[in-house]
Amino acid sequence: MTDYKNIRFSVERGIATLTMNRPENLNAVNLEMLDELLRAIFSSTNNRDVRVIILRGEGRAFSSGGDIKVMEKMIHEDAYDFMRDWIHRVHLLEIQLRTIPKPVIASVHGIASGQGMNMALACDLRIASESASFNQSFVRLGLTSEGTYFLSRLVGVGKATELFFTGDTLAAAEALSLGIVNRVVPDDKLEVETMKWASRMASGPTEALGRTKLLINSGYRNQLDQHLAQESTLIAETARTADFKEAVRAFLEKREPNFRGF
Repeated sequence: MTDYKNIRFSVERGIATLTMNRPENLNAVNLEMLDELLRAIFSSTNNRDVRVIILRGEGRAFSSGGDIKVMEKMIHEDAYDFMRDWIHRVHLLEIQLRTIPKPVIASVHGIASGQGMNMALACDLRIASESASFNQSFVRLGLTSEGTYFLSRLVGVGKATELFFTGDTLAAAEALSLGIVNRVVPDDKLEVETMKWASRMASGPTEALGRTKLLINSGYRNQLDQHLAQESTLIAETARTADFKEAVRAFLEKREPNFRGF
């Protein structure tokens, strides 16, 4: 595989694991990390051995957000072009996480701050340890917030506005109650429970899951009639797959289906 310096990337039993690997900086995000994450996602897109993706952080945190050392360099020069390029790459990564036709799970421990939180929000599902915490730290740096697309859709405009305007930190339990995360598990069970969840999806009908993901994303922009027409087409396409035929046979034969996926 490609030689990565800021992340680790592995594929095993249909599960690709992307690990942000700057533990000495709490996995602070820099341009090099963004580029490596993008390369790993791109390589996973057409890799039939990858059925599910996990995004996680090495060490004590998921990610502390944008690297303050990079920002320090910007204060001595015109930061506009550099910041535009940085955020463009962040957005490109978020688009890839949200549109790749495979389930993406964020496995969050420690802090998920700023861009770190928003990378988790761009994933399809989020599982967090009990000690995990989340915040939108941009206001503390005098910056306009990134992540405004995802958070308001998860928690509503009012709560999202509060979190963006204050930068307040949410504990995992509150994040669960708001719908920011799907599950909270004991700290020492996070890795095991993440793998159980990922393995369940990896053994599922991945073509159907990919089309369902497409429909969920399309629902943000489609009119009702457009959406139902797209839904009808994608369901019909999925009915042509070997997985659909296998599931019907398995139901009739009273056994578990053996899905082939992509």
